[in-house]
Amino acid sequence: MIKGLVIYDEIDVEKNKSYINWLIEDGIKYNLDLELILTKDIDYKIVNSKYKFAINRSRDYKITYDLESLGLRVFNKFNFCRLGNDKLEAYNFMETLDIKYPKIYRSIEELNSNKKIIEKPKNGHGGIGVNILKDFKSLDFNKNVYQEFIEDYVGDIRFYIINNNIVNSVIRLPKEDEILSNFSRGGNVELYKYSSLQKEILEKLLNNIDIDFGGIDFLLLENGEILFNEFEDAVGSRMLSYLGVNNTMELFLEHIRKSVKGMK
Repeated sequence: MIKGLVIYDEIDVEKNKSYINWLIEDGIKYNLDLELILTKDIDYKIVNSKYKFAINRSRDYKITYDLESLGLRVFNKFNFCRLGNDKLEAYNFMETLDIKYPKIYRSIEELNSNKKIIEKPKNGHGGIGVNILKDFKSLDFNKNVYQEFIEDYVGDIRFYIINNNIVNSVIRLPKEDEILSNFSRGGNVELYKYSSLQKEILEKLLNNIDIDFGGIDFLLLENGEILFNEFEDAVGSRMLSYLGVNNTMELFLEHIRKSVKGMK
Protein backbone atom coordinates (compact mmCIF):
# COMPACT_ATOMS: atom_id res chain seq x y z
CA MET A 1 0.00 0.00 0.00
CA ILE A 2 1.13 3.55 -0.71
CA LYS A 3 1.36 5.71 2.42
CA GLY A 4 -0.20 9.16 2.44
CA LEU A 5 -1.30 11.87 4.85
CA VAL A 6 -4.64 13.55 5.44
CA ILE A 7 -3.91 17.02 6.81
CA TYR A 8 -6.35 19.04 8.93
CA ASP A 9 -6.23 21.93 11.35
CA GLU A 10 -7.05 20.72 14.85
CA ILE A 11 -10.08 23.02 15.04
CA ASP A 12 -11.69 21.31 12.01
CA VAL A 13 -11.19 17.66 13.00
CA GLU A 14 -14.22 17.11 15.23
CA LYS A 15 -16.82 18.42 12.76
CA ASN A 16 -15.18 16.47 9.92
CA LYS A 17 -14.57 13.24 11.85
CA SER A 18 -17.02 11.12 9.84
CA TYR A 19 -15.54 12.36 6.54
CA ILE A 20 -11.99 11.70 7.75
CA ASN A 21 -12.89 8.15 8.81
CA TRP A 22 -14.68 7.58 5.51
CA LEU A 23 -11.64 8.79 3.57
CA ILE A 24 -9.20 6.60 5.53
CA GLU A 25 -11.39 3.47 5.52
CA ASP A 26 -12.30 3.64 1.83
CA GLY A 27 -8.70 4.46 0.94
CA ILE A 28 -7.75 0.89 1.82
CA LYS A 29 -9.90 -0.36 -1.09
CA TYR A 30 -7.69 1.70 -3.42
CA ASN A 31 -4.38 0.51 -1.95
CA LEU A 32 -3.93 3.80 -0.09
CA ASP A 33 -2.69 3.77 3.51
CA LEU A 34 -3.94 7.12 4.82
CA GLU A 35 -3.02 8.65 8.16
CA LEU A 36 -4.47 11.77 9.79
CA ILE A 37 -2.02 14.46 10.88
CA LEU A 38 -2.68 17.89 12.36
CA THR A 39 -0.98 20.93 10.86
CA LYS A 40 0.74 21.65 14.18
CA ASP A 41 2.31 18.17 14.23
CA ILE A 42 3.88 18.11 10.76
CA ASP A 43 7.57 17.18 10.86
CA TYR A 44 8.82 17.65 7.32
CA LYS A 45 11.83 15.35 7.79
CA ILE A 46 9.61 12.45 8.88
CA VAL A 47 7.03 13.24 6.20
CA ASN A 48 9.70 13.17 3.51
CA SER A 49 10.96 9.76 4.60
CA LYS A 50 7.63 7.97 5.19
CA TYR A 51 4.98 9.32 2.82
CA LYS A 52 4.50 9.67 -0.93
CA PHE A 53 1.49 11.95 -1.05
CA ALA A 54 -0.79 14.14 1.04
CA ILE A 55 -4.40 15.29 0.97
CA ASN A 56 -4.23 18.80 2.37
CA ARG A 57 -7.60 19.77 3.88
CA SER A 58 -6.16 22.56 6.02
CA ARG A 59 -6.56 25.34 3.42
CA ASP A 60 -2.96 26.36 4.15
CA TYR A 61 -1.24 26.66 0.77
CA LYS A 62 2.15 27.20 2.43
CA ILE A 63 1.98 23.60 3.64
CA THR A 64 1.22 22.43 0.11
CA TYR A 65 4.16 24.42 -1.23
CA ASP A 66 6.55 22.94 1.35
CA LEU A 67 5.35 19.37 0.74
CA GLU A 68 5.62 19.73 -3.03
CA SER A 69 9.15 21.08 -2.54
CA LEU A 70 9.99 17.77 -0.84
CA GLY A 71 8.65 15.84 -3.83
CA LEU A 72 5.30 14.75 -2.40
CA ARG A 73 2.22 14.72 -4.62
CA VAL A 74 -0.30 16.95 -2.89
CA PHE A 75 -4.05 17.00 -3.51
CA ASN A 76 -4.87 19.80 -4.36
CA LYS A 77 -1.76 21.21 -6.01
CA PHE A 78 -0.29 24.51 -4.82
CA ASN A 79 -1.74 26.77 -7.51
CA PHE A 80 -5.35 25.75 -6.94
CA CYS A 81 -4.89 25.61 -3.17
CA ARG A 82 -3.66 29.21 -3.26
CA LEU A 83 -6.49 30.41 -5.50
CA GLY A 84 -9.01 28.59 -3.32
CA ASN A 85 -7.80 30.39 -0.22
CA ASP A 86 -7.12 33.88 -1.54
CA LYS A 87 -10.22 35.31 -3.17
CA LEU A 88 -8.44 38.35 -4.58
CA GLU A 89 -5.89 36.14 -6.35
CA ALA A 90 -8.80 34.11 -7.74
CA TYR A 91 -10.40 37.26 -9.17
CA ASN A 92 -7.07 38.30 -10.67
CA PHE A 93 -6.91 34.87 -12.32
CA MET A 94 -10.42 35.32 -13.76
CA GLU A 95 -9.26 38.65 -15.18
CA THR A 96 -6.54 36.88 -17.19
CA LEU A 97 -9.16 34.48 -18.61
CA ASP A 98 -11.72 37.21 -19.34
CA ILE A 99 -14.30 35.43 -17.17
CA LYS A 100 -16.82 37.75 -15.54
CA TYR A 101 -17.01 38.23 -11.78
CA PRO A 102 -18.70 40.81 -9.50
CA LYS A 103 -17.08 44.23 -9.32
CA ILE A 104 -14.29 44.26 -6.74
CA TYR A 105 -13.22 47.45 -4.98
CA ARG A 106 -9.46 47.46 -4.53
CA SER A 107 -9.05 50.77 -2.69
CA ILE A 108 -11.13 53.12 -0.56
CA GLU A 109 -11.13 55.66 -3.40
CA GLU A 110 -13.10 53.22 -5.57
CA LEU A 111 -15.86 52.59 -3.03
CA ASN A 112 -19.30 53.96 -3.77
CA SER A 113 -21.20 54.78 -0.59
CA ASN A 114 -24.49 54.75 -2.51
CA LYS A 115 -24.22 51.04 -3.29
CA LYS A 116 -24.50 47.90 -1.20
CA ILE A 117 -21.06 46.38 -0.73
CA ILE A 118 -20.23 42.93 0.59
CA GLU A 119 -17.22 42.51 2.85
CA LYS A 120 -15.68 39.04 3.13
CA PRO A 121 -12.33 37.64 4.27
CA LYS A 122 -9.84 36.88 1.50
CA ASN A 123 -9.29 33.41 2.96
CA GLY A 124 -12.85 32.83 4.15
CA HIS A 125 -15.08 29.81 3.55
CA GLY A 126 -18.54 28.60 4.47
CA GLY A 127 -19.97 32.11 4.56
CA ILE A 128 -18.02 32.97 7.73
CA GLY A 129 -17.34 36.69 8.05
CA VAL A 130 -19.49 37.72 5.07
CA ASN A 131 -21.43 40.92 5.75
CA ILE A 132 -23.04 43.91 4.11
CA LEU A 133 -20.67 46.81 4.75
CA LYS A 134 -22.25 49.26 7.20
CA ASP A 135 -19.59 51.99 7.26
CA PHE A 136 -16.17 52.79 5.84
CA LYS A 137 -14.42 53.31 9.20
CA SER A 138 -12.68 49.96 9.67
CA LEU A 139 -11.79 48.78 6.16
CA ASP A 140 -8.89 46.37 5.76
CA PHE A 141 -7.92 45.71 2.15
CA ASN A 142 -5.11 43.37 3.24
CA LYS A 143 -7.48 40.93 4.93
CA ASN A 144 -10.79 41.44 3.16
CA VAL A 145 -12.38 41.61 -0.27
CA TYR A 146 -14.98 44.31 -0.96
CA GLN A 147 -17.45 43.21 -3.60
CA GLU A 148 -20.45 44.92 -5.15
CA PHE A 149 -23.75 43.41 -4.04
CA ILE A 150 -25.60 41.79 -6.95
CA GLU A 151 -29.24 42.91 -6.83
CA ASP A 152 -30.56 40.37 -9.38
CA TYR A 153 -28.86 37.41 -7.69
CA VAL A 154 -30.86 34.17 -7.82
CA GLY A 155 -28.55 31.65 -6.19
CA ASP A 156 -25.09 30.17 -5.99
CA ILE A 157 -24.12 27.34 -8.34
CA ARG A 158 -21.48 24.91 -7.07
CA PHE A 159 -19.69 22.82 -9.68
CA TYR A 160 -17.92 19.78 -8.22
CA ILE A 161 -14.67 19.05 -10.03
CA ILE A 162 -12.59 15.86 -9.83
CA ASN A 163 -9.52 15.46 -12.03
CA ASN A 164 -10.66 18.52 -14.00
CA ASN A 165 -14.02 16.97 -14.85
CA ILE A 166 -17.41 18.32 -13.78
CA VAL A 167 -18.91 15.45 -11.78
CA ASN A 168 -22.00 17.24 -10.46
CA SER A 169 -23.57 20.64 -9.90
CA VAL A 170 -26.05 22.04 -7.41
CA ILE A 171 -27.65 25.41 -6.84
CA ARG A 172 -27.90 26.91 -3.37
CA LEU A 173 -30.83 29.26 -2.84
CA PRO A 174 -30.76 31.79 0.00
CA LYS A 175 -33.62 32.32 2.40
CA GLU A 176 -35.68 35.43 1.79
CA ASP A 177 -33.80 38.61 2.78
CA GLU A 178 -30.56 36.67 3.32
CA ILE A 179 -27.33 37.32 1.40
CA LEU A 180 -25.86 33.87 2.10
CA SER A 181 -26.98 30.71 0.32
CA ASN A 182 -24.70 28.29 2.20
CA PHE A 183 -26.37 24.94 2.90
CA SER A 184 -24.75 24.85 6.36
CA ARG A 185 -26.42 28.19 7.14
CA GLY A 186 -29.95 27.24 6.16
CA GLY A 187 -29.93 27.76 2.41
CA ASN A 188 -31.92 25.38 0.21
CA VAL A 189 -30.11 23.15 -2.27
CA GLU A 190 -31.22 21.51 -5.52
CA LEU A 191 -29.52 19.66 -8.33
CA TYR A 192 -28.66 22.07 -11.13
CA LYS A 193 -28.66 21.35 -14.86
CA TYR A 194 -26.16 23.72 -16.43
CA SER A 195 -26.44 25.04 -19.97
CA SER A 196 -24.03 24.46 -22.85
CA LEU A 197 -22.93 28.10 -22.58
CA GLN A 198 -22.21 27.71 -18.87
CA LYS A 199 -20.27 24.53 -19.63
CA GLU A 200 -18.13 26.45 -22.12
CA ILE A 201 -17.19 28.93 -19.40
CA LEU A 202 -16.26 26.08 -17.05
CA GLU A 203 -14.19 24.35 -19.71
CA LYS A 204 -12.34 27.59 -20.46
CA LEU A 205 -11.46 27.81 -16.81
CA LEU A 206 -10.52 24.14 -16.46
CA ASN A 207 -8.23 24.34 -19.48
CA ASN A 208 -6.08 26.74 -17.46
CA ILE A 209 -5.87 25.10 -14.05
CA ASP A 210 -5.50 21.64 -12.47
CA ILE A 211 -8.09 20.65 -9.87
CA ASP A 212 -7.85 17.26 -8.15
CA PHE A 213 -11.02 17.68 -6.08
CA GLY A 214 -12.54 21.09 -5.58
CA GLY A 215 -15.51 23.32 -6.06
CA ILE A 216 -16.10 26.26 -8.38
CA ASP A 217 -18.87 28.63 -7.33
CA PHE A 218 -20.73 30.94 -9.69
CA LEU A 219 -23.50 33.43 -8.94
CA LEU A 220 -26.61 32.89 -11.08
CA LEU A 221 -28.38 36.08 -12.19
CA GLU A 222 -32.03 36.46 -13.18
CA ASN A 223 -31.11 36.72 -16.88
CA GLY A 224 -29.29 33.36 -16.76
CA GLU A 225 -25.81 34.89 -16.76
CA ILE A 226 -23.24 33.49 -14.34
CA LEU A 227 -20.47 35.37 -12.53
CA PHE A 228 -17.48 33.65 -10.96
CA ASN A 229 -17.65 33.89 -7.17
CA GLU A 230 -14.92 31.71 -5.67
CA PHE A 231 -13.01 28.44 -5.66
CA GLU A 232 -13.44 25.92 -2.86
CA ASP A 233 -10.19 24.07 -2.17
CA ALA A 234 -11.14 21.74 0.70
CA VAL A 235 -14.57 21.16 -0.77
CA GLY A 236 -17.13 19.13 1.15
CA SER A 237 -19.84 16.86 -0.21
CA ARG A 238 -22.66 17.13 2.35
CA MET A 239 -25.01 18.69 -0.19
CA LEU A 240 -24.52 15.78 -2.60
CA SER A 241 -25.14 13.29 0.22
CA TYR A 242 -28.30 15.20 1.16
CA LEU A 243 -29.48 14.94 -2.46
CA GLY A 244 -28.53 11.25 -2.66
CA VAL A 245 -26.02 11.64 -5.51
CA ASN A 246 -22.66 11.59 -3.71
CA ASN A 247 -20.08 9.53 -5.60
CA THR A 248 -17.20 11.93 -5.00
CA MET A 249 -15.30 9.71 -2.58
CA GLU A 250 -14.85 6.82 -4.99
CA LEU A 251 -13.98 9.14 -7.88
CA PHE A 252 -11.46 11.09 -5.78
CA LEU A 253 -9.77 8.00 -4.36
CA GLU A 254 -9.54 6.42 -7.81
CA HIS A 255 -7.96 9.63 -9.10
CA ILE A 256 -5.42 9.55 -6.25
CA ARG A 257 -4.68 5.86 -6.87
CA LYS A 258 -3.94 6.49 -10.54
CA SER A 259 -1.88 9.60 -9.76
CA VAL A 260 0.41 7.91 -7.22
CA LYS A 261 0.56 4.46 -8.82
CA GLY A 262 4.17 3.43 -9.33
CA MET A 263 5.62 6.02 -6.94
CA LYS A 264 8.68 4.74 -5.10
